[in-house]
Amino acid sequence: MNHIFFALATSLLFFSNAGAQPIALASANSTRTFKVVKQHGDIHVYERWFEVEGEGRETRELKSEFQVSAGVDEILPLIQHPDKVKKWMKAVGEVKALEGQGTPQWLSYIRYDVPWPLNDQDCLMRYQLIREGGRTLVYFRSVADSRVPAKDGVKRLEGIQGLWRLQALGDGQTKVSYSMLTLEKPSMPRWVTDPVVRANMLDSMVAFFDLLEE
Repeated sequence: MNHIFFALATSLLFFSNAGAQPIALASANSTRTFKVVKQHGDIHVYERWFEVEGEGRETRELKSEFQVSAGVDEILPLIQHPDKVKKWMKAVGEVKALEGQGTPQWLSYIRYDVPWPLNDQDCLMRYQLIREGGRTLVYFRSVADSRVPAKDGVKRLEGIQGLWRLQALGDGQTKVSYSMLTLEKPSMPRWVTDPVVRANMLDSMVAFFDLLEE
């Protein structure tokens, strides 16, 4: 369960160096379909499980999709700016920009305030923004960086991958799709993690939506 809180807000296949172009998430070749596991109004949370290559086990990918009355350039600051991230990301105690803020590639530190029985957790998240015509992609993954060593008593999360897809629809409307997964082996059973993971994703996306609709 050390991996269940995320930067709803992060791949072995991308970010191999600072200028690398992202290719795909680790789940890209999965043929399994997503199933709705939670919903609030028009905001849905989907889930699918896929096999972790070479490990003989499965892990979860979560996805949320919704349409919002905001343009892409109005949405991006909620992903890029730490003060805005803290307004919608649930169970987060600190978000700090470490480098590249305001550029297409940036690094953030995130510390999570998580309830018992979980340990305190943090991660370093590397982001890459790509614009493709009417679509904007923001890939992210957890990374290690010697400049920010792990702290005593705080679990450093690993193996997180994710993707924001922002599709301009015209008339000030944008389709938002947010996916995330973790390759780290869980330490707690699903009956414990499932309700927390799903609720955290939905609550974060509802808060994200509400900020844009204010």
